[in-house]
Amino acid sequence: MEIVTGFLIFVLGMCFGSFINMLVYRTAVSYGLMKKIKVKDDKYSFCDYCGTKLSWRENIPLLSWVLQSGKTKCCQKVLPVAYPFVELLTGILFMGQFLILDFQLSGIAVVSFLIITLMIFSGVFDALYMILPDFSTLLLLALALVLNLANGNLFQDSRGYLWSTVGSGAFLGLLYIFTRGRGMGMGDVKLAFFMGALLGWPNILIAFYGAFISGAVYGLAMMATGRAGKKSLVLFGPFLLFGALLAWWFGGNVLDLFNKWLAY
Repeated sequence: MEIVTGFLIFVLGMCFGSFINMLVYRTAVSYGLMKKIKVKDDKYSFCDYCGTKLSWRENIPLLSWVLQSGKTKCCQKVLPVAYPFVELLTGILFMGQFLILDFQLSGIAVVSFLIITLMIFSGVFDALYMILPDFSTLLLLALALVLNLANGNLFQDSRGYLWSTVGSGAFLGLLYIFTRGRGMGMGDVKLAFFMGALLGWPNILIAFYGAFISGAVYGLAMMATGRAGKKSLVLFGPFLLFGALLAWWFGGNVLDLFNKWLAY
């Protein structure tokens, strides 16, 4: 039964991944980062190139891209590989969220899935345009507070979550000031408030550790391959989100291992 439920959640995640792709496109258009396609009715899905309304067969997550050989059916233009990647990634993270955290399908699960959705959206948008939209960060912060309120975490350790939220934002804020915005942007600073509200203390430390290590590895790899120099701007948002997810899923396990190590 759990396998069937996990598969259905995976499919649900891919559907949300399709929504993320649409949201990335429309947000980019609203920010003036992409040219808006002329369509008769933008309430429906349409081709990114010619504006033709898409049929339901062309809207099946991942499968449509495979069956159409990665091209649009209407004008045979090549579709970005990011589309199926985001759909597959969202499906995997939805299923992982269900299996790793072992929660029941409830209101808490819905909030949890919404957080995953917005985390992926923010990471993808930052990777494409090096911008973390304020609306998604504010929604993430609000959903993190709702989740921990529903779980009872805020009642058990309100001070811990308060200091984690304020402290994480202040920490990256100071780094932003000292580096004069070269090491990260204000969007990263705002995202840190969400991380603190979601994870609390001391899980936020694990998130920052994972973010800085993975970001450093990526930066070194980019320099080693000649794709970036010492003064090049390197996105940091996706690594903050990766660290947050790592701490959210495995923070308790990491802390248990650390306490056992201290005991020896």
